[in-house]
Amino acid sequence: MAEDIQTARFLSSYHWTKERDGFGGYSGISLTPDGAGFVIISDRAHLIEGTIFRHGDRIIGVRSAEMAALNIPDDLFLDPSVQDTEGLAKDDQGRLYISVESTNRVLCRDITGEWTALPDYPGLRSLPHNRGLEALAIDGDGALFALPEVSEGLQVPFPVFRYQQGTGWDQPMSISRNDGFLPVGADVGPDGKLYVLERGFSGFGFSSRVRRFDLLNGDSFDGETLLTTDPRRHDNLEGLSVWAARDGTLRLTMISDDNFFFLQKTEIVEYAVS
Repeated sequence: MAEDIQTARFLSSYHWTKERDGFGGYSGISLTPDGAGFVIISDRAHLIEGTIFRHGDRIIGVRSAEMAALNIPDDLFLDPSVQDTEGLAKDDQGRLYISVESTNRVLCRDITGEWTALPDYPGLRSLPHNRGLEALAIDGDGALFALPEVSEGLQVPFPVFRYQQGTGWDQPMSISRNDGFLPVGADVGPDGKLYVLERGFSGFGFSSRVRRFDLLNGDSFDGETLLTTDPRRHDNLEGLSVWAARDGTLRLTMISDDNFFFLQKTEIVEYAVS
């Protein structure tokens, strides 16, 4: 596998550490349009907000508030003791969407702080528990896209589900499955295209790939590969946010899930796309 890069250019990697109980396990990230402010979700139903500081193109520091429990009502989980929150998306009105991998549900927190579950859908219900909805993204019109980390076979494309207010769920497209990569993060960029972060794993460590898809094309296709890394180039990258820098380039900001394992780390990684 080629060491990173078809189109994306590596900028920096920042090892984020905090002496704080429960720090880590981060699986989703959403940045403000200028790339400075962030909201990050852990896979244990916690949220952390803060600011990324850069000198030029290099991340030099992170400042954050205390971690806060999402306080999701127990009745929105089949088993309240398992709150496996994975995907994260935030719309322009401040509504927060998260995916629950253990039950393949999408929950929404409105601007008043009230939580509700989006309607059920047969395509979501058929996904396996604990290996289902992994990535969320939202476009400028408020359409929510949800991707699972599994498909029905090793060569079967991954479905891309869409939720729109007033019309509900459908499946407008799917993306190809190949080379052992599985979707773990997604975002709709300022260009209106869908960016998907995928993870591979071998005995030598994690590898990552980012592909870009035109939402207008629909159906099943390969998209454009922007980035592919060798194993152990980065840690277990799971969250992706796409934003535009002042020079007009798009930035891919990714965060790793350390699985609360001492041999792994919380890493914030950035690449530029012309």
